[in-house]
Amino acid sequence: MKIALAADLHLGMRQFNSKQRWQDYLDSYNKLTTKVKELRTDTFVIAGDIFDKSRPHPGIVRKFLKETAKIDCPVILIRGNHDSPQILFEKYGGDILHLINDVSKITYLNKKNPSLRIGDTNFIGVGYESYNIPRKIKRQVENTIESSAINVGIFHQLLDFPGVPEDRADVSRSFLRSLGLNLILLGHFHAPFSEERLFNPGSPEYWSFDQGECIKYDLDTDEISIKPARPTGFFIIESNTGKGDFVELQPARPMFNITYETDNFSEILHLPKIRNHLEKYNIQGALIKTVIKGQTKSGRTNLKSLKLKKPLIHSPTSMLKTNIKRTSKKDVLKDFSEYLTFNGIDTTISRSIVAWIENNKEKISSLNEKQLLQAIRELIKPQKT
Repeated sequence: MKIALAADLHLGMRQFNSKQRWQDYLDSYNKLTTKVKELRTDTFVIAGDIFDKSRPHPGIVRKFLKETAKIDCPVILIRGNHDSPQILFEKYGGDILHLINDVSKITYLNKKNPSLRIGDTNFIGVGYESYNIPRKIKRQVENTIESSAINVGIFHQLLDFPGVPEDRADVSRSFLRSLGLNLILLGHFHAPFSEERLFNPGSPEYWSFDQGECIKYDLDTDEISIKPARPTGFFIIESNTGKGDFVELQPARPMFNITYETDNFSEILHLPKIRNHLEKYNIQGALIKTVIKGQTKSGRTNLKSLKLKKPLIHSPTSMLKTNIKRTSKKDVLKDFSEYLTFNGIDTTISRSIVAWIENNKEKISSLNEKQLLQAIRELIKPQKT
């Protein structure tokens, strides 16, 4: 049997309070269902967090049902922590996943309906649990496992994946392997992961900036290091062999997580440099997070000049620490001179302008903008001839 495994769709999520991100998550799911249909799978499994909230907007539910109906095979889902039923929902007839189960051909595996057999394959679904997790999982699997079938367990819990602190994991991979299952299908961890007969597809859409392309730029040395974006998509798994292939899908838009570092930050010198670097990327409709780290002579940093027109989201942040050493007037004027040179002004002219400003402070305070510009033109005219 060929099984398509997806998870963590988070439909209805209005990330960064953006209506467009609301649509992005739907677009990513549309790409996924189109590809699943194209690959002619025998079963489509969604391992939890179908919706971002337990009470999704009716329009989101409608779009999910319409899109999922394209797939010509049985569809199985379990609940995640985001779409988990609350107590009152259960008391008065169940949550949205129960409704989907009743009005469509989609099968929702839960405590009252924990398994579904399709041919020689027995699917056992254990939705998200928040306490007594190992005991509840073990009991549900033991009550539904079949010795004559290929048993596939579907879970939505955080495991001891590489990089996950031990105290954060709900259960271990070795625990799930001890249950006698032939395949283990997972959701909840938003990055793709697989090892022998265990698969976690991650989210088909970027969930956080650390999943996008991560760039580090040393402003002092101009060295740049790039960590590629994590892949997004779903798994295709053969139940008989236990082997799976990851099918990569492009997210709705590019995401960049850029860190600029320096030991001696200067607004005059470095902000134009950062802006020029940002605009080299494909920022049309992109999601960009910019962080400036290091040391600065002054206190607060004004990042208004980093405002870009093309990206959907650009979030510039300063994490600069102020040097204890106080900035001298000489250093400020030197920085200004370097700024003029950086922007194409001849070195001799830039030094003359800085010197004139230093020697004419009282005069400058009485000039309006037009008079000041005229005075600077007069200053640089002899330098050009």
